[in-house]
Amino acid sequence: MNNLRSIALTHKNFPLDVIGQFHIQPESRTEQLQALKNNLGLEELMYVSTCNRVEFIFTLPHYVCPGFTAKFLASLKPEWSEEQCREVAGRCERYNEAEAIDHLLRVACSLDSVILGEREIITQLRKSFEECAEANLCSENMRLVIKQCIKSSKEVFTNTDLSKKPVSAVSLAWQEFLKFGFKPDARVLMIGAGQVIRNFGKFLFENNYSNITIANRTLAKAEELADAYNCTAISLAELAHYQGGFDAIITCTASETWVIDTALYMQLLKGEKQRKLIIDLALPADIEGQVLHQFDVHYVGMNQIQALASENIAYRQLALEECETIIENGKREFEKSMQQRQIEIAMKAIPAAVKDIRNTALGSVFAKDLEQLDEQSREVIEKIMSYMEKKYISIPMKMAREVLMNEVVKN
Repeated sequence: MNNLRSIALTHKNFPLDVIGQFHIQPESRTEQLQALKNNLGLEELMYVSTCNRVEFIFTLPHYVCPGFTAKFLASLKPEWSEEQCREVAGRCERYNEAEAIDHLLRVACSLDSVILGEREIITQLRKSFEECAEANLCSENMRLVIKQCIKSSKEVFTNTDLSKKPVSAVSLAWQEFLKFGFKPDARVLMIGAGQVIRNFGKFLFENNYSNITIANRTLAKAEELADAYNCTAISLAELAHYQGGFDAIITCTASETWVIDTALYMQLLKGEKQRKLIIDLALPADIEGQVLHQFDVHYVGMNQIQALASENIAYRQLALEECETIIENGKREFEKSMQQRQIEIAMKAIPAAVKDIRNTALGSVFAKDLEQLDEQSREVIEKIMSYMEKKYISIPMKMAREVLMNEVVKN
């Protein structure tokens, strides 16, 4: 696809606050992207926004260079100075033609993600296309791009080990939780109400754990999360008087000091002697080190989580060679589909031309001859002509596809 281009701002070249400045709010997205498309003469435009990237995928007859990228950014950020646009444009990733489809396949297959092998990106790509297509920002060419991206990514996630072992902190912590074999009525005390605790709470909720208490410095945030997961909320200050007991503590706060010291832990135990599970996902840790030595606990901290993540990332990297093969196949398949598309465009005039020939033959060239025939004979001639019309349309298309397939096999 010679006109395919991409401009990307990603975690590799920009801090998140810069990337965030290019997130376009949903309520104004269509209007802004339509203006961008019109101002720059883009044929098709697709916008992708995730927590770690903003990417513009479009079709344009000429190459994308730093100068055009600066012009592109200036259209998005008219309040920026020319110097700002040039500086950011120089750090953007730019892809043209074959390298653009190679890049997009790598993005879709999660080889370009912060976490190698994360699956969410393909859903984000598909939703982005659907949104832009609905807004008439892109059409058939971009559909073929995304179709191939989805196909190749499914092959990667189905046929390789790229995503077989978890690497996110929450997923790894959940695996450690499951090892304890807790029953659904196990008492789980979660401390904090940030995204990590939210994600862990979702695992608990989806697996029917119901005896959950959430403690947070700001009670309102704990209550908001407790409403979502149908559990109990208390303030962090109430922990000193908490009477519910626990089988597992899951904690992740932004506190610079310990949240639970030996005195508070002893109070929370209520004299129970059985071994407890503590999953501490905070940096610095929320649990005082002395707790681990003084009490019978199985402790999982960020050091253990990071070690497990490193092992699993190394495991995933073993699949990269297989992924490369799938991407190369995907590029060939995409090239073939684009060639078929070009043939279809080039030959779409054939049906109208054949129909004109048919109408001229029946209505003019052989009109007098047809008048001399009886009605049944004329119906037979009509059927023959209709049959011939269909064949004259379908046979050239079929032959062109066969020629294309032969050329693809040769290459």
